[in-house]
Amino acid sequence: MRVDCALLCDAVTIREGLLHILGGGITRANRVSFPAPLNMSLALRIMVHPTETQDAHKIQVRLMNEDGADVAQIDGEFQHSDPSAKDLALGEESAMALQIGFNLALPKAGAYSFEILIDGVHQTSVPFRAVLVTIDEGGKEE
Repeated sequence: MRVDCALLCDAVTIREGLLHILGGGITRANRVSFPAPLNMSLALRIMVHPTETQDAHKIQVRLMNEDGADVAQIDGEFQHSDPSAKDLALGEESAMALQIGFNLALPKAGAYSFEILIDGVHQTSVPFRAVLVTIDEGGKEE
């Protein structure tokens, strides 16, 4: 099992196993003050080998700050059952789309990273930076 796509996005929906991503690939969260809401989603595509479809798997998403401290953590469980898995060629994997939404506060400006673990094994990191911006009188960022 492996995560082959992980993007921080404005919004994500899943239809027929496909990720529909709005504003994907965020690397900066510009905010006028802190603490500030994150209000973003992670879009994940997990590749599952046919031998891994029978069991439940644990997923953990940890938001860590630049000091390595946990800011937030989401724990979940999933099982991927793909009826077409019987038709996969030798060595072929099945794709599973997953959306994880966040409605939490970033405590301060700085570097952050979403750390994604499946069954206790680190799969990937999705880093981003929270940036303090000022708005001029015309409503534009400075």
